[in-house]
Amino acid sequence: MNHIITSPAARAYIYGVLVAVGAVGLVYGLVNVEQLGVWLALGGALLGLSNGLALANTPTKGKHEA
Repeated sequence: MNHIITSPAARAYIYGVLVAVGAVGLVYGLVNVEQLGVWLALGGALLGLSNGLALANTPTKGKHEA
C-alpha cells in the first residue's frame, strides 16, 4: 500500500487527473496510445492503483487504515 499518499480518495483523484492529462496529450499528439498506456501504468503503480479493478474498489468514504 502507498505510504506517502494514504488517502484512497486522494489517490483516486490523482489517478483521474493523470488519465485526463494523458487524454489531452493523446489528442494533441504529445504521446501515442502505447506511450500513454505505459505512463498510466507507471502512475497507477506509484499510486497503488495499478489496474482498473484496484481503482474501482478503492474506498473513498469511511474509515481507512494505511
